[in-house]
Amino acid sequence: MATLVLSAVGTALGGPLGGALGSLVGQAVDQQLFGEGPRKGPRLGDLTVQTASYGTMIPRIYGTMRVAGSVVWATDLVETETAVSGGKGGSDALRYAYTASFAVAVSSRKALRIGRIWADGKLMRGAAGDLKVPGAMRFHDGGEGQVADPLIASVEGASGATAFRGIALAVFEDLAVAEYGNRIPMLTFEVVADEGDVAVGALLNDASGGAIDCAASATVGGYAAHGASIGDAIGVVVEMAAVRLRDAGGVLTDRGAVGRSVTGSQIGCAAGSSAEAHRIERSRRPLGEMPTRLGLSYYDPARDYQAGLAEAGEAGGRTGRAVDFAASVSADRARGLAETRLARLWAEREEVRVTLRPAFVELAPGDALRLAELPGIWRVAEVEIKALVVSARLVCEAGGAVAFVGDAGRASAGIDEVALPTALVLMDLPDLGGGAETMSLLVAAASAGTWKPISVSVTANGAAWATVAVERAAVIGRATSVLGAGSAVLHDELNDVVVTLVDGAAHLLSCDDAALAMGMNLAMIGDELVQFGRAEPASGGQFRLSRLLRGRRGSEWAMAGHAVGEAFVLIDAERLARIVLPGEMVGAAVTVVPNGLGDVTSAGVSGIAGGESLRPPAPVGLRASHDAAGLSIGWTRRSRVGWGWIDGIDAPLGEASETYRVRLFQGAVAREWTCSVPSLVVTNAELATFASGDAMLAVRQVGDRAASREIYLKIIL
Repeated sequence: MATLVLSAVGTALGGPLGGALGSLVGQAVDQQLFGEGPRKGPRLGDLTVQTASYGTMIPRIYGTMRVAGSVVWATDLVETETAVSGGKGGSDALRYAYTASFAVAVSSRKALRIGRIWADGKLMRGAAGDLKVPGAMRFHDGGEGQVADPLIASVEGASGATAFRGIALAVFEDLAVAEYGNRIPMLTFEVVADEGDVAVGALLNDASGGAIDCAASATVGGYAAHGASIGDAIGVVVEMAAVRLRDAGGVLTDRGAVGRSVTGSQIGCAAGSSAEAHRIERSRRPLGEMPTRLGLSYYDPARDYQAGLAEAGEAGGRTGRAVDFAASVSADRARGLAETRLARLWAEREEVRVTLRPAFVELAPGDALRLAELPGIWRVAEVEIKALVVSARLVCEAGGAVAFVGDAGRASAGIDEVALPTALVLMDLPDLGGGAETMSLLVAAASAGTWKPISVSVTANGAAWATVAVERAAVIGRATSVLGAGSAVLHDELNDVVVTLVDGAAHLLSCDDAALAMGMNLAMIGDELVQFGRAEPASGGQFRLSRLLRGRRGSEWAMAGHAVGEAFVLIDAERLARIVLPGEMVGAAVTVVPNGLGDVTSAGVSGIAGGESLRPPAPVGLRASHDAAGLSIGWTRRSRVGWGWIDGIDAPLGEASETYRVRLFQGAVAREWTCSVPSLVVTNAELATFASGDAMLAVRQVGDRAASREIYLKIIL
């Protein structure tokens, strides 16, 4: 019988296709042509599970598909140690993170490029080719001239490195895996093997290694050919695209397989039998064997190639059939394919057995006939030749494809946003509470795009010092107007300042005086710490700040000299990273460089470690008067461990001892005194060194680890 010839053709289709393959394509085509039967083809789940074992099939990609691939090479994880700021004066902790270097085979056919990549279901590489986590990726298209990846060659050696020719390969180097539980995540790749849709005929011809010669013009957006055999890999394409193949001398083809007419005189009879009894025998499969619904699983490009299900026929029908179609098609197209396939199954319910004259001895399965005595087109399913009598089994040919409207459902797509540069502000601020034991600088970071935690590299005096993690984005920006000089003892209702925030989605809120008294809305503008009671939004991420409290935390010295473009930072200890430096590094030049995804060309920001966090606040209320004893000087001390005078009792000193340095200078003449109480009398004899006229008085408090800034008073001697 001619059906056995197709099994031989199946053997001719053997060879590598996505791994170890069998020789059953002919048999699969037999089943398509001659009736229904079990088939083990590619399942949708096969493409979503990443593997890393020998003998795994690597799909052969056509068009554009999303596949998992197989890990074919990897190194051990690399551990890095990063300091994480404790915030609010807390101690730093160490965080351990890991990077992985590995290679993933994504197609056993040459590919053009890789588009998006998902890791554990989350977008890891965008359409623009940007990775959403730190690391590098290189793509090798699988061409025959492919050379070993430089990373693989450096690890394995030139003689031991594999080039993976014929395999499209993605190589990841130092990929940060903290977001994935410090392990290599489950990756799926948008693989582009051919631009645009791919014709079914071209797909079948290539996948069969030339054993199929097909001109089918139907298209799919993409297809992943893989399975235990080539028949398993492409049989579902033949089925869903209604490709009618015939054996043409060892090649399966759809050419010359349609339109042959059979007249009544060409229908013969078997030898020794009644001519009328065996001319044509018609039969139908029982209704109970026929499916009343069909479910088609497919990949929907409108939903990031997530699996979709198109159903045809009666909802809840008594008999159903499920088809896994590992192809990329739209929801409308999938619905049309399902409805058309179900209609063909019902059309093929009717069969005809006919005996033909010797003129039809070359009739082959897959040929189409037009019978004079029956309407429609009949497809040859089986042929048997005995004593020049041709016996054929025919099935009714269904009509063409029908268009339907399908529902793709909601897509759960991730945000595909190219990483933008990180904006940094390096701050040398006074102690924000608790009493600093070591010198520290604070780093505030933000981005105009979606924030992700980053690390920053710190150098001090040109040498690498530390790597510090910035977990949360701060609210930072730049002043677009000049903040005028003000007073540190009254609400400043005369001045305001306009700031533009880096992150347009960030916001500043107003607060009442009670909240100000509790320390709300503390911000750094330039070098001055202020609090703002009113924040009025304007366009373009701008806010006008007013009802100000000035010179907070002893920063009165910075109230003058503001400028357009100076930094603005809303002070929130939980959003600031801390750089700890030893006290002997006061005066060191510090540079901080961000290591975010958009910071490849960033030069970072620089500043001087002035030790502000170690200084006690400068005294206030400096006063002087002449009396008989000489020049009486007095002042009021302040403490960095208590700013609010809420109970009428002085705040704790905050230092091991109370010490002050008093300077009196006039031109080149100067004298200095040290005392342990906030007052001093300079005798007339000591004043004799100075001439009559203007002089300057300066006082500073000496703390355990640094001296405060000086406070000045002009006097007349």
